[in-house]
Amino acid sequence: MLFSCLVDADFLETEAFYDRAEGRIRQRGCHCGVAALRDRLRSFMATVDGKSNDAVSALRSRVLAAAVAKAEALPGLFTLTVPTGGGKTLASLSFALEHAARHGLRRVIHVAPFTAIIEQTASVFRSALASEDDVLEHHANVDWPETDNDDEGGGERRKLRRATENWEVPVVVTTAVQFFESLFAARTARCRKLHNLARSVIVLDEAQAMPLHLLRPCMAAIEELALNYGASVVLCTATQPALRVKDGFVGGFNIGEDREIAPEPRALYAALKRVRVEVLPDPQPDAAVVQRFGNRDQMLCIVNSRAHARTLFEAIRHLPGAIHLSTLMVPNHRREVLAELRRRVTAGEAARVVSTSLIEAGVDLDMPEVWRAVAGLDSIAQ
Repeated sequence: MLFSCLVDADFLETEAFYDRAEGRIRQRGCHCGVAALRDRLRSFMATVDGKSNDAVSALRSRVLAAAVAKAEALPGLFTLTVPTGGGKTLASLSFALEHAARHGLRRVIHVAPFTAIIEQTASVFRSALASEDDVLEHHANVDWPETDNDDEGGGERRKLRRATENWEVPVVVTTAVQFFESLFAARTARCRKLHNLARSVIVLDEAQAMPLHLLRPCMAAIEELALNYGASVVLCTATQPALRVKDGFVGGFNIGEDREIAPEPRALYAALKRVRVEVLPDPQPDAAVVQRFGNRDQMLCIVNSRAHARTLFEAIRHLPGAIHLSTLMVPNHRREVLAELRRRVTAGEAARVVSTSLIEAGVDLDMPEVWRAVAGLDSIAQ
């Protein structure tokens, strides 16, 4: 942690020296504080809360109220267990900003496993906070090689690059790879962010997706941040992993029931149950899936490989509303396709989707029928 402070200070001083020489000024500390962002979020939530009187909206309001109330608790480790459709994205942000403002914490860091979730979450946060500059989106697609020329691309590019170097912004939305690299990397440039994790609210979205072979060191680092560096860490997911001592995990997190943010998670699951899972007795060939697509206007099929997704999509390409999703798509293309897919679903138009597992973790989408190639129970739950 001390090394991170030293390295970041050294980089900033060197940068300031050359900026002065070239007539440039880095504007530090010009972002909104967490209290101002909290107030903006309160205003935003007041406009959306109560727009609908259905049961799901009432449950989301209940989850949000519980998150705001729990923000008074002392910093440390928390869980937020909310089933899909319960509004956990904005509830987690509400808790984080309320908690940070109340306890003098400096920023909110939202960590998710996949780029598709990062892009979606960052977009939601920018809209809710009415701010582009106060929300930093950092993943592999906005990472910079150390040889990159700072002057290429103008002031906006320089501003974004510098923000990603040390996360000196009030809200960061990033991948688990970026987050844990900051904790364990041996390179000075990667260590610059580490000291900005102290006294932050860290939300680990889809916490069950932490890599199993790195689970113990990741948990040790998270616990160290919470115990000795003033951070609050929220394990946020619809399918809470058994990482606590009370779950029988030797050396797990010591998180009591009183640190659960959501109100009565079991009751929430019962109230939000909207899915019936059927296990087909026999293996289904692609031809059967294609035939099913032909009989349904809206349907999603998730397969286990990009090659299979491509093959299956080619078989339904001729059908109206055929859509293909894969991690091989460039980010802008994937965003455009997801936006068109959501538009079609909302409008009740044909939407026949073949996707890899990228759509499973946190992509905000409702479909009346989903086929899933055989996979682990975690994928079925997602």
